Order: sequence, then C-alpha cells, then structure tokens
Amino acid sequence: MIVAFLDLLGFSALLRTNIEVALDNMNSFNNVIKTRVIDNKYYPIEKCKDNYPNDVEFHKFVEKSSVTAFEQMISFSDSLVLGGTNYDMFIKQLTNFISSVYIEYSEPFNRTFSDIHIVTTHKVAEGYKDGSIRYHNAFPILFRGGIAVGDSVGFFDEYHIKNSELKLSSLNVMGTTYLNAVKLEASRKGPRLFCDKSVVDIVNDETKKLIKLVDEEKSLYEIVWTIEGCEATGCCASNKWENVVDRIHDKMLPSAIKLYQYYRNDKCLEPQYKELLKLVCEGIVKYAQDECNRANDVIDYINSILEKKQIPLINISILNGFLA
Repeated sequence: MIVAFLDLLGFSALLRTNIEVALDNMNSFNNVIKTRVIDNKYYPIEKCKDNYPNDVEFHKFVEKSSVTAFEQMISFSDSLVLGGTNYDMFIKQLTNFISSVYIEYSEPFNRTFSDIHIVTTHKVAEGYKDGSIRYHNAFPILFRGGIAVGDSVGFFDEYHIKNSELKLSSLNVMGTTYLNAVKLEASRKGPRLFCDKSVVDIVNDETKKLIKLVDEEKSLYEIVWTIEGCEATGCCASNKWENVVDRIHDKMLPSAIKLYQYYRNDKCLEPQYKELLKLVCEGIVKYAQDECNRANDVIDYINSILEKKQIPLINISILNGFLA
C-alpha cells in the first residue's frame, strides 16, 4: 500500500493569529476532496470515456482530477493521511489535488498586498440577514508531506466519544509504513512532497518524471507536485506552451513571488516561501522541457520576471536530480 501523510504548512502560526482563517483552511481542503468524491460518483471516468470516446487528453484530465485512488482517508486537525493500492494513479491524483488547492487559494495573492492578514477571498463568504456579504480572509493552502510504500500499514475502525456517546465510526491507522511517511514529511522546509526509494522502485516511468533525488546518502527523494500544477486547473489540452505561459503570468508564479517578497525579511517563514518559489519555477521548467522541449526558453522567460523583482535568477541546474 502507498501511504501519504500531509501537514498544512503554517497552520500553528495561523492559529495564533487568526483562528477563523485557520478553520477556513482546514474546511477548504476537506471540502475539495468531498467535492471530487461527489463529482466522480455522478460523472465517473467510465461515463467520460463513453461520452467522449476519442478525447484521450480529457480522459486523463478527468481521471487525475478525481480521488478514486484514495481508498482510505483520515483527516484530523491540519493533517491528512491517505492510503491506496494504485501507486501511479495515487501520486497523479495527489499532486493534482495539492497543486489545485494551491492555485485556487493563492489566487488573492497574485496582486500586491501590504498586510497578509487583510487580504480577502471570494472562496469563503458569510451572508447576513440584511443581505450583506462578508468575505473571509485569505491564506494559501500549502502542504508538506511524506509518502512511503510497504505492507506494514493498516487502516481500521476505532471508537470515539461524541456528546458523551460511544460510537464506532472513526478511522485509525498504524504500521511502520505509515511511520515512515510521517518521518519523511519533516525532511526539509517548504511545501514539498518527500518520499524514499520504496516509492521510486514501484512506480512507472511516467510517474518517475515527477520525482527527483534530494539526498543520495539518505535515499531521500521528492515528488515535484508543481509539474502537475501546469495541467491541474484551467489548462489547455492542445497547446502545452500556453499552459506554461499561463502558469508564469497567472496561475502559479505570481502568487509565489508575492508571498516570497512579503516574507523575505521574516527569518522563520522566509525559507518556507523561498522553497515554494523554487518549487514553482522547478515545476514549470520541467513541464516545459518534457512537453515542449523548451527548458531554456522558459528559464529566460522566468528570469526576465525575477530580475525585475530583484530575486535571484534560475538556471538549467534546476533540473538536476530528476529521475527521468
């Protein structure tokens, strides 16, 4: 079984400053999964293939945008535990989910802001009896996670108490495979997905394109979820370069730059958002290389933007370590 442990980045600090936004974030990522489960129930991939038999790209989009490979899920506080047996589809759907929530919930930060605590989002609103609407504060949804594969894991029903009543409806998990995923999550800073060789050894060549080596001595690898971000939301199936340009100007890079600029003088948070910016650039460049054979073009394109923002430039070494 493949197991992922995800932790919401910055949740503890957010609780200390704005508990309402923290609750919004927690509810939001759970609702995204709920929506995808419902969508698949009423419009499964089989129906998609029947209705559009020749549109292979659309079939792939629908399949990756689902959560059918998430056979088990436990949500507690700001963490998610996911389990499945279809390794490659699990990783595709996981990276699609993570990149989609980043794109959707970081959209308010595409524009310049002076105080992150007063940026609002149209994603979460509250209506009042007088007809007025109050939009809640925004905050980017970013996960750091660990992923491991192995037989030593079990998901099982457990008791819980609610309103003084004992009920058997909770889900629990145990096993060394799960513990490995938890340990991997804390490997480095930033919203990154870490894995070990147990994952590398079992996935196919297409999935290996998403994986790069981080530390050979520690056998530490990373699944670069921002590559999938180039096709996660509002993408063009027929023009891959259009997806690259869109991610640079709209969906991914602008918010990463703005968030990094905001936190660049914060000794605690700057490393987290520096890694986000690097990860976004990394994903866009790798996608441009694989789908358009234009890695150098996109590096020049991104650098023309970074230079104006007085942010260190990137080069072709950003692709070092990728397995395929």
